[in-house]
Amino acid sequence: MSLAFAATHQAIYSRLLNDVPVTALVKKTVEGIEYKGVYDHLTEDTPYPYIVIGEPRTDPFEVKNTDVEDVFITLHIWSNYSGKKEAYDILSACHEAFKYKLAITGHTVIKTSWSGAQVFDDIDATLRHGVITLKFTLSKGSD
Repeated sequence: MSLAFAATHQAIYSRLLNDVPVTALVKKTVEGIEYKGVYDHLTEDTPYPYIVIGEPRTDPFEVKNTDVEDVFITLHIWSNYSGKKEAYDILSACHEAFKYKLAITGHTVIKTSWSGAQVFDDIDATLRHGVITLKFTLSKGSD
């Protein structure tokens, strides 16, 4: 079974960009430039707040004659809001966005869950950093 990183990453990216509560919190226009607020690569001029699709990890295992894979992907929420409320709101919106089934090309989603949600102050004492790890249990093949 090939790793499902790319397909899972693309599905997460699409879900976040098309989820109205998420985009209402992170999408913005600054000096005529539209920023989508969801990234896997940033430029220095990216305005806060935003979400970065972070590190993937997988744990494969075999169930009878079916290949099953747990794919974990961490979302990083970054905010420069004074206080943690903005990071809390974005983290909650991300959590809600994955409560309904995600379509991942070439795979069937057996289960979706999450772990490790937290918000903490960055070392510069200005930025807030929210983290949530999403877990998708997948089997090879389409729905």
